[in-house]
Amino acid sequence: MSSTVTISTREISVFSEEYKKRRKLQMMRFFGATAFTLLSARLAFRGVQSRKYVPNMFQLNHKPPLYSFQGEAVSALAFGTGLATGSFGMLVFGTCWLADISSFAEFTLKVRKLMGEPATRISEEPLDIETQKVTQALQELLENSRR
Repeated sequence: MSSTVTISTREISVFSEEYKKRRKLQMMRFFGATAFTLLSARLAFRGVQSRKYVPNMFQLNHKPPLYSFQGEAVSALAFGTGLATGSFGMLVFGTCWLADISSFAEFTLKVRKLMGEPATRISEEPLDIETQKVTQALQELLENSRR
């Protein structure tokens, strides 16, 4: 009684060193975006807390704080941009980590596969007549310039 184990190339590639390095790079990108988001959130929290007015025993509690409108706008823009950029980076890198995407070409192939189109590369598709003529003209031009 012999039992055979069938392992696909996809399962074999999961255990390769290249696959492990690639997944580690994706993880580090996501954790970098997460750290940036947490740092931005901490800075924004500190910025809000520093503007809070806490009166002492005999001070008025409705005293308007001294601040610059331009400085407040720049501060709010910086904090908002940091939080938005970090959150968007986490979304993109997290999605790519889950879907095992490391480049734009892989993203294109995954989206095509998701949409139901065949996952062929553009270079493998046949060219129309006009494109073939332009390609031949460019190749002849390059060959003549090398001589």
